[in-house]
Amino acid sequence: MKIGTGRRSGIMLGERESQVLNTVIVQYINTGEPVGSRTVAKHSGLSLSPATIRNIMLDLEEKGLLRQPHHSAGRIPTPEGFRYYVDHMLASPNLQVSVRRRIEGGFSPPAAEMHDLVRQASRVLAQVSGHPAIVRAPRPAISLIRHIQFITIGGDQILTVLVSTDGVVQNRFIKTNEPFTQEQLDKFSRYLNDLLKNLSLVEARQLVLSQLAAEKVLFDLMVSQSLTLIYKALQGEADEELYVEGTSQLLDYPEFADIDKIRALLRAFEEKQQLIKLLDQSLASTGVKIFISPETPFPEVEWSLVTSNFQRDQEPIGALGVIGPMRMDYGRVIPLVEFTANLMSGILKKWSTPPA
Repeated sequence: MKIGTGRRSGIMLGERESQVLNTVIVQYINTGEPVGSRTVAKHSGLSLSPATIRNIMLDLEEKGLLRQPHHSAGRIPTPEGFRYYVDHMLASPNLQVSVRRRIEGGFSPPAAEMHDLVRQASRVLAQVSGHPAIVRAPRPAISLIRHIQFITIGGDQILTVLVSTDGVVQNRFIKTNEPFTQEQLDKFSRYLNDLLKNLSLVEARQLVLSQLAAEKVLFDLMVSQSLTLIYKALQGEADEELYVEGTSQLLDYPEFADIDKIRALLRAFEEKQQLIKLLDQSLASTGVKIFISPETPFPEVEWSLVTSNFQRDQEPIGALGVIGPMRMDYGRVIPLVEFTANLMSGILKKWSTPPA
């Protein structure tokens, strides 16, 4: 397993310092409470007195890896301490067979469309990890349009079917200001297939906008109606790029008991773009990538994000991740994220492989 963790500090610790830091972090992950020297002496496996442990903890504090939240209290890891931990110490165990089966069961019945697959991934990852899960759907620029079909479903509702060149089908429902017959919709579909075939969704949106602004649209009702319908169908693309599941699980952690911190995180889920930017960084990296406060765009909240991309035809097309407190159990969460991403890549590979 390869972990890409962002920036690395120039600090390198000796064996005793590493063992003390590791013990503090493991105990803090388990309890959420400051860790004292006696606890470290008991659990570190080092044959050192609490006084010697205190001196080592003081050295780690001076290096910015631990901090003392209250006078005469124990220490807790800083973001830099967690960064050192995931960069240099973390050993991630293999997933138990039962956990693998639970994740695989979350993708049953098999999804036939991308948005269903993404929803399955976000739901099962949130359930298994116990943290909010986010999934960045494939970027619009990647899939090319092979076919467009409008289907009337009664009243002002129309189903738009978009088929990409790699066989992925997306269904989108739109409302119209006037009813159309299926014959009219078929005519619109033929025109748009000639106009937009082999364009990405981004390119298609741009072309439709330019065509709507062209003078000839004013004199051709069929062209105007066709372009207006497809523009409505393509407009919703940005809103579907990020799927979030399990936000209520933030309330299970005392770190997020402060109402201002909860508001900041909920704002991040609502605005989406900041989270999308973080997930997009996973598209350019291999393996699991870990963001630790204050590397995120919300430094007022100490939280972390564990991400990995998923691929189609060996090309990263989306990313998924788990959000939690800075003291999340990285050793447990990382293999969950990695396995789920690999499972999605395997499903997408089957979609791309024509039947024998």
